[in-house]
Amino acid sequence: MAIADRTMRAAMRIVAYGTLFLAVTCCTIFWTRFTGGLAFVWLGTAIASALFLALPRAQHFRAAAFLTLMSTVATSLFGFGPVWAFPLALINVFEAWFIAWLLVRIRPERDYIESERGIVWLGLLAGVAGPFAAAIPGGLLVTQIVGGSAQFHTFSWLVGHGLGTLLVMPLALLLTSYREPLVMRVREVGKVFSFSAVVLLTLAISACALLQSTLPSLFLPIVPLVLASYHFGRFGASITVLIITAFSAVTLGLDVGVFAELHLELWQKVLFVQFYLSVLLLISFPMAVALKQRQRFMQELVNREAMQRLIADHSDDALLHLDESGTIRFASPASTRLSGHDAVEGRHLAAFFGTFDRKIVVDALALAARCPGQTEIIERSVERGGKTRWLEAKLRAIEPARKQAPTFVVTIRDVTERKLAEIQISREARTDVLTGLPNRRALLGVLEEQLEFADERPFGFALIDLDHFKAINDSHGHAVGDKVLQQVAGIMRDSASDDCFFARIGGEEFGLVAVGSAVDNMAIICERLRLAILRNVMTDNDGGHFNVTASIGIARISERCSSSMAMQAADGPLYSAKAAGRNCLRFAQHMGHFVLADTNDMPASPLRAIR
Repeated sequence: MAIADRTMRAAMRIVAYGTLFLAVTCCTIFWTRFTGGLAFVWLGTAIASALFLALPRAQHFRAAAFLTLMSTVATSLFGFGPVWAFPLALINVFEAWFIAWLLVRIRPERDYIESERGIVWLGLLAGVAGPFAAAIPGGLLVTQIVGGSAQFHTFSWLVGHGLGTLLVMPLALLLTSYREPLVMRVREVGKVFSFSAVVLLTLAISACALLQSTLPSLFLPIVPLVLASYHFGRFGASITVLIITAFSAVTLGLDVGVFAELHLELWQKVLFVQFYLSVLLLISFPMAVALKQRQRFMQELVNREAMQRLIADHSDDALLHLDESGTIRFASPASTRLSGHDAVEGRHLAAFFGTFDRKIVVDALALAARCPGQTEIIERSVERGGKTRWLEAKLRAIEPARKQAPTFVVTIRDVTERKLAEIQISREARTDVLTGLPNRRALLGVLEEQLEFADERPFGFALIDLDHFKAINDSHGHAVGDKVLQQVAGIMRDSASDDCFFARIGGEEFGLVAVGSAVDNMAIICERLRLAILRNVMTDNDGGHFNVTASIGIARISERCSSSMAMQAADGPLYSAKAAGRNCLRFAQHMGHFVLADTNDMPASPLRAIR
């Protein structure tokens, strides 16, 4: 059913355009064949090309056949007679189809009356390329019919068809693109009285300019033409040119007015008038298209701004616009909540963050200014209402116009929940589940940080291993063994400080990284830890009591190396402590080029006797 409806509409369009083509062609042949040869005004190509552009490709043959019939009828009645009418009709229809084919092929966007580039291509293809392709066979054929110079007939075809098509094609395309009647389009504009006034003004100025011959006044119709183009766009420009065309035709027919004073033959006057009207159209139509694009752009801008305002007013994120210095010029309502200020306009972006974060903000703005279009992210903690909150700012520089400094757009959101979740995940990934101490991964991270500057800042590293822990698990069970590990971890937490970092490496083995002042007191710290573990009374499942001892290996790291080498440095003395009967401390000796702490490097202490 839908296919049948489309076919019916196409057929009706073919009949309507074909009938209009016949009427226009008959008139142009009848009125403009001044020398017995070609008509010097040819408007039918524009109508036929517009029809081909409006129809699907499957309907082109049907349209071509009907247009050929109409052209044959017109030429038979008012032109060269029925003998030559059909071949001339074929060339005329081919020219129209070829123009449509070129337009679709070269400019598939079909913006022939929508953009400046589209108008340029329309002028080149419809006003030059298409007529040129048909002018050669058409001129040769007319030479066979009426004689004369083939160059003259070819030139006449090219100029008459080119100017005529260029003059009418924009209006034909405009009519094709409108689905409603023109009266409805005027009502849509909502300026019926203004449009009527422009029409009357055009009539008056055209009469004054074209019907008199004492003053050079051909430029006067440009005034209403520009006015109509500005207020009514392409429709106004087309109608105004049509009115001027009607007056020009009247003056030519009556041989009065400004064109009558031209010292040219009639056919030359006709060509000059076509050229004059085409120039008027080429002045007004691009301007109308540019104004239409500007209006569309402005409307899109208004709509976009309204949408952005709506989003900004209801968004939990702060939406900001900054000038080139980073000063806030626009801020959405959420800005007051996130910034902690009653108003942020006129403040620097750093007002959202802490005092010490200003340099970070300034550096981020400078980096964004150097790379417009690239998003920079700032994530900092702030104090709001006595609580720590995390803010994330995403800022981007807007591409500057000419040599102006860039401005910035910024979004700021509260990411506290996400940040706390990330911190919790990171903490869990670096925390031993059983004991709550940092795990092996966390220890290696701290170890690698210290190793990077070990030659400048030596540090202490110790391995702590619980003695006979397997026997505890075998005798008392794994639940008691887990409790022992938890209690030992509690002792280590009590001994931990900013200079002492404890971690569980795995099983019954623990690690200690000592920095700062704790490096020189490494022996004392480890001995106190050993005694605290020894004196801590453990309880089994039956209420019995037992004690646990620990062996400790200590190394002083004073050169850069890998974390595995640092582990080996402390593992050697730990093995020595195990071999010496356990429940004691041992210190690393010199090992080749790697400087390890010697027993003699440790400070004097009563605990030195325990080795």
